[in-house]
Amino acid sequence: MDRSLLRQNQSVRLRVGLLFACLALAFFVFWSAFANVAPLLNYAALKQNGFYIWAVLGLCIVWGYMKRTEIVGAARTGTDGRWVLAGSVLAAASIGLLYYAANFVESLPLTLFAIAFVVVALFALFFGKASKIPLMLLGVFGIAVVFPALLESAVAAPFQRATAVLCVSTLQLARVPVTLSGVTVTLNSLVGSNIIVDVDTRCAGSDSLAIFLAIFALMLIDRRPGNRAVLGLFIFGVVGAYLQNFVRLLALFTAGYYYGANALWAVHDYASYILFPVWFLGFAVVYLKYARKPGNPAIGRMKSTESTPEL
Repeated sequence: MDRSLLRQNQSVRLRVGLLFACLALAFFVFWSAFANVAPLLNYAALKQNGFYIWAVLGLCIVWGYMKRTEIVGAARTGTDGRWVLAGSVLAAASIGLLYYAANFVESLPLTLFAIAFVVVALFALFFGKASKIPLMLLGVFGIAVVFPALLESAVAAPFQRATAVLCVSTLQLARVPVTLSGVTVTLNSLVGSNIIVDVDTRCAGSDSLAIFLAIFALMLIDRRPGNRAVLGLFIFGVVGAYLQNFVRLLALFTAGYYYGANALWAVHDYASYILFPVWFLGFAVVYLKYARKPGNPAIGRMKSTESTPEL
């Protein structure tokens, strides 16, 4: 929050104080949520949960900082009854979710989302329409949390199976000795051992798709293309996100074929941190060609010219 705003506006100071008091109380009552998260913050657990969730959370925080002028400007105004009601409902829902995360599950992504939900919901309660952008960013973070779980529960078997079949068929065309049983891949390595791995939902690309959807939503918040271009860019992005992960699968099985299991798992753990940024850089270049930034002077002049009748 802008310090000059706090000095000049007593109402804002009061609301900021109430916000921090409520946050302190909520997190004191639900401290067990943090206790549940602590064991999940070691390297092995982070690898299992996926580092992508932290990347999306970091991007949301950066986007919120970039939009701080708009948020602070809206915070100067008071809040009306509708926002108080909406904030109350959101706060109740967030506390319920935090209670659930603290007592019934040990899920790092869900707990992080519950904590973020509490912060944004209480901000909405005290600052009304200034919470519009934080609520959008919370929704983006929610996409990254929920999408892999939804994909796994809804279409896990067909998604895994289709990816495994495509991958093994491609490798067999390249004369790599690999077989498939369900989603279990058996690879005869040149170093004299058989490597057996399962292609699960995350291996098939659920994490890549989740982070793409989150970043795509952030890009829409900042620079929105024309309505006709959005769908095409979305399809192009989803297909690209899936294909870069498919290339990763081919690379890891190829590494396993030539150099053994250790090489396979090394590519499995680290290739996505190279392939995804390279692919997304190309996608961003294409996206920006179609995007327009709100308030662009050229667009403003064009609209002004179109709306002024010629004498």
